[in-house]
Amino acid sequence: MSHSDMDNTVLIVDDDSSIRWVLARALSNAQFKVLSCDNGQQAISMIESARPQLVITDIQMSGMDGLELLASINQQWPDLPVIMITAYADTDLATKTHELGAFDYLPKPFDINHVIKLCQRAVDSKRERQELPLWLQQIEKKIDSEYHQGNSEILIEMQQQFEEFVVESALRLTQGHKQKASKVLGWGRNTLTRKLKYWQEHSEPRTEEE
Repeated sequence: MSHSDMDNTVLIVDDDSSIRWVLARALSNAQFKVLSCDNGQQAISMIESARPQLVITDIQMSGMDGLELLASINQQWPDLPVIMITAYADTDLATKTHELGAFDYLPKPFDINHVIKLCQRAVDSKRERQELPLWLQQIEKKIDSEYHQGNSEILIEMQQQFEEFVVESALRLTQGHKQKASKVLGWGRNTLTRKLKYWQEHSEPRTEEE
C-alpha cells in the first residue's frame, strides 16, 4: 500500500522557517501530507482540528518548548507519536525524551532519507497500535468459543501464551512504554504491571544445556 492510499498527515513544529521548509518539502515529495507551525500552542490547536498521524517538533522553542509540547500530547493524545529534533546531540537529552514518551530523537543536522524512513516507521507503529485491540478481541472471541466446545486445559494454556505474546507485542510497538502499552491493550493502569509481575514470579527457570 502506498503512502497516498493512507492518512499520513505529519505536523512539523519548529520556530526556524528554513527547517520547516526543508522537512515539508522532503516529506511532501515522499507523499506525506504536511502541516506546519512555529510554536507549541498553535500545534495543540492544529492537532485538535487536523488530527495528524505524527508530530515532529523542535525541542528549543520560545514559549511552550518541545518537551512541554510532548508532555501535553502524551496527556491528551497518548497514541500520537512524537519525534523530537534539536541542534544539540545530547545523549542525556535523548534519553530524557524517550523517558517522556517520544517515539524517537533526531539531532540536527539530519539526513533527509533517515527522516523519511523514521516518519514512516512512526506512522506504521501508530496504525498497528490502533489495529491491535480489534485483532485482540477477534482472537479472544475465537478462543472463548473453542473453550466452551471442548478441551479446556489446552485452551487455557493457549490463552495464557497468546496473552503473553500480545503483551510483548504491545510493549514492542510502544518501545517499552508501559502506560501506552496498557492503553493499546485496553487495560487499566495497574493491570499490565500485575501481569508482568505474575509472569516473572511464575516463570520456569531456564537451565543451560552443556
